[in-house]
Amino acid sequence: MENFNRFIDVVKKYAEAYRELEEIQKAPDFDFVPEIGDQKTGIIGESFIYEFLKRQGHPNLEFGNHSQKGWDIKYPFGLAPNGVVLVQVKTVSAFSKTKAISNIYLASDYCELYLVSLNEDLIPDNIWKPKGFIPAKIKIQDGEEVVIGTRLPKD
Repeated sequence: MENFNRFIDVVKKYAEAYRELEEIQKAPDFDFVPEIGDQKTGIIGESFIYEFLKRQGHPNLEFGNHSQKGWDIKYPFGLAPNGVVLVQVKTVSAFSKTKAISNIYLASDYCELYLVSLNEDLIPDNIWKPKGFIPAKIKIQDGEEVVIGTRLPKD
């Protein structure tokens, strides 16, 4: 019974943190956090990359929504095709046993890929921006090419 009570206490703390993240997502003064999304690990990774891009001086950053496949953030960039850079963020935490990331959707436009590894405090301990990666396997899913079986680099 004591172990179950401890479990309930931890679940309540997690629920409180989850609720607080939901509130932050809806707050207008937290523009670096996506307004929607229930995968909190991904939300955290996207928020760090958004803030990084903002500090790099990229103007007019915009989050995608859950129906946007292939990108999470976009920003104008005159040298890119169509004048827009599409940013895809894949995040995994220290709590992941496999360190596998979700499918990478191949965007047809200019795209940057960021791989984010979060430590046990859910703060990035590594961020990679591969300049071309070798996908483990490409398959067609819902009529689109996706990369599957991709894992974060070991170093």
